This record gives sequence, C-alpha cells and structure tokens, in this order.
Amino acid sequence: MKLRTVRPSPDSATARFEREHVRPREGRTLIVGSHVYEDKEDRRQRYADVVGVDMLEGPGVDLVLDLERDLPGDVGQFDHVECMSVLEHSRRPWLLAANIQRLMAPGATIFCTVPFCWRIHGYPSDYWRMTPDGVRELFPEVEWTALMLASNELTDGPKAPTIKRNDHPYFSRTETVGFGRL
Repeated sequence: MKLRTVRPSPDSATARFEREHVRPREGRTLIVGSHVYEDKEDRRQRYADVVGVDMLEGPGVDLVLDLERDLPGDVGQFDHVECMSVLEHSRRPWLLAANIQRLMAPGATIFCTVPFCWRIHGYPSDYWRMTPDGVRELFPEVEWTALMLASNELTDGPKAPTIKRNDHPYFSRTETVGFGRL
C-alpha cells in the first residue's frame, strides 16, 4: 500500500504554531501514534533517525507498543518526541505521558497536540479533551516554551468561540498545542 503524504493546511492554527514555536532537537526522534490513517501525513518522513510507535500494527508503525504499560528495556531514549492527536485516545493518558517522559533523553524536545474542542473520533476509541493546564499536569518534567489553545476561529483569551449552526451551539476545532524541553 502506497502512503499518501497529506500535510495539514499551512493556514491551520496548528501548522502556524509549529512554524512559530517548534524547534526539534536533532537526533533520534519518536513519533507516538504513528499509524498512518487515510489523509494523515507520515511524519516519520520528516526525520532521518526516527521510530514510529503505535499500539496497532499498520502503515507507518515501526514498533507496536502500548505506552500505557511498562516499557521494554530495549527502546532507548529519544532527542525529540511528537505526540500529535494521541492523548485523547489513551484510556490512561497519565501513564502514557509518564512513559513518554521516561523515553526522553535529557534536553529532549516534545511537540504535543490534543483536542480541546472537536468531534468524537475513534482510533480505536476517544476518551479525553484537554486544556493547556491539563497537558502541563500530564508532563510535569517538561518545561513548556509554548503551550496554548490554537484554532482558526479563536480570539484573544482562553475562551473558545461559540458559533450557532442550525440553532445549535458549535465549537470550532480547537487544539491544545505545546512545545517544550525536558
């Protein structure tokens, strides 16, 4: 199966955040939740020395590993970690985050995104929505240089805008996005 490379719109709030704030540390990179679904970019292509980890086997996955469980001793450490749209699918994201921190070498960087407002979507299940403070609590050892809400329709301040569609409140896709260093 040939994988398509579909990058997010350069005008998306997450893409703007990445351009403005994300400066990955050079070296070994871990992509958490690397399974490539239709229209999802294989972010492993961005790095020279990379391991894609997912709990499900499939395209884009180099190592099948449930990061909510004890880590095997042969995984090693990483200089940069991406955890994009993964935490909401974890039954116990505090365990996943603790293991990610264990996999980070001293001085490693992390790029993390997780929905704050978004539709329910399974891969295989969808459990959580998180604020920037929630992400900060999950990764207490990370020094966040940027951690905020990002949305194409977000105005100044922490409140996501409410829009009426068909007489029902609609919350535009808003993500908590962060970049930090261990």
